[in-house]
Amino acid sequence: MIAVIADDFTGAAELSGLGLQHGLKVEIDSIVIKHSDAELLIIATDTRSMSSEEAYQEVKRITNELIKLKVSWIYKKTDSVLRGHVLTELKAMLDVSGKSKVILVPSNPAYGREIKNGIYYVNDQPVHLTGFSDDPEFALETSNVLEMLGVLKGLPTFLVSKQKNIIHEGIAVAETSSLNDLDYWAEKVDSDIIPAGASGFFSSILKARGLNKKEISKSDTVIFGKNFLFICGSAFSHDRIAVEEARFNGAKICEMPDDVFYDRPSKEKQFKKWVDDTINSFNNTSKVIIKINQPIIKKPGFAKRLRMETAEFVERVIKNVEINELLIDGGATTYAITKQLNLDKFFPYQELAPGVVRMKVKNNPDLHLTIKPGSYLWPDEIWKFDNSQ
Repeated sequence: MIAVIADDFTGAAELSGLGLQHGLKVEIDSIVIKHSDAELLIIATDTRSMSSEEAYQEVKRITNELIKLKVSWIYKKTDSVLRGHVLTELKAMLDVSGKSKVILVPSNPAYGREIKNGIYYVNDQPVHLTGFSDDPEFALETSNVLEMLGVLKGLPTFLVSKQKNIIHEGIAVAETSSLNDLDYWAEKVDSDIIPAGASGFFSSILKARGLNKKEISKSDTVIFGKNFLFICGSAFSHDRIAVEEARFNGAKICEMPDDVFYDRPSKEKQFKKWVDDTINSFNNTSKVIIKINQPIIKKPGFAKRLRMETAEFVERVIKNVEINELLIDGGATTYAITKQLNLDKFFPYQELAPGVVRMKVKNNPDLHLTIKPGSYLWPDEIWKFDNSQ
C-alpha cells in the first residue's frame, strides 16, 4: 500500500485522480484507520489551516500510524506554491520516520509552474506577482523559493539542480522546468529519502516504480444525480464566467449575505433567510450555486470563520433537501464541510478533469462529492449536463 499525507482536501483529491489513472484502488480518509484494502491510501488533513505546532503534531501522529500500517512508502503532498507549514510538516515526518532527507518538488511544469535559479514562476511570471499574492491566509510576498519556505532551526534547507545534485541531510528543494526534470528527481528517491511536493512529482515517482498509466474507458456522458449544490468557497475561484453562464441556463445563485460575511449583529436572521432561500430554490431548479461575492479580507481568523459558516449552511440545507451532487471549490472549505457532515471516508472513482475528482461517500450511497482546487477550472460537462433522466 502506498500512502499520502495531504495538507488539504483538494490535494488529496488531485493525487487520488492520479491513482485512478494508474489503475489503483484509492481511498481518501480524514482519519487514519487500522485496516484498509486500498492500494493508495490518502489522508486528507487541514493542516494548512492549523497553527504551526498543531500541524507538526497532526503530521507526526499520522506518520506514526501509517508506519504501524506497514505501508510501502509515504508521499507528503504539499501546496504547489508552498503555502502552509511546509517545513514544519516535513520535520514531523523526519522525526518519526528515522529518515534524514527530503526531496521537495513543489513545482509542476505541466501547469506552467517552474523553479529556475531559485525563483518560482507561474506561466513565466514570478509567483508573488500573480493572484497568489492575495491569499487571505498565506499571501506570497516573494518568489525566492527558500524565502517562501522560511527557516526552521535545525533543519537545513537548500536548492538542488541537475548540475548540483547532491542530496545532503535536510530539505532539498529541486529546481524543475520540464517533465523530464520531474522524472530525474523521481529516480533519486531512495529508502532514506521522503518524497514531497506537488502532483507532478508524485506521478513521476509512480512511473519510476513501475506503475504505468492504464487505459481507462470513459463513457460518453457522466450520469449525475438530480440535485446539484455547488459551493464556490475558494478565494482563487476562476469560474465566475461559468457561474454566470450557469445562471443564464437556469441555475439559481444564492450569495452569502453581507451580514453573514461581515459577522454583523443581524447575522442570524440573514443566515436563516439564506438557508431558506436556498432550500426553496430547489422547487424551481436542480442546480443551486452558493457564491461568496465579496472582497478578500486578510484578517486573522476571517477566512476560517467563513468556512465554518459555510459548513453550517450546507448542513442545514442537506437536512431539508436531498442533495445528490455536492461540488466544492477549495480544500479548506471541503474539509470544514465534510467534518460538519461527519463524513470521513471517500472512494474516488471518476476523474472528470485533472485535479477534479468525483467520489462516493461511505454510508451515503445517494450523495456524490466532487472537489477541485480553487486555482483550477471546473470541466464544461459540470455546467452543461442533461439531468432530465
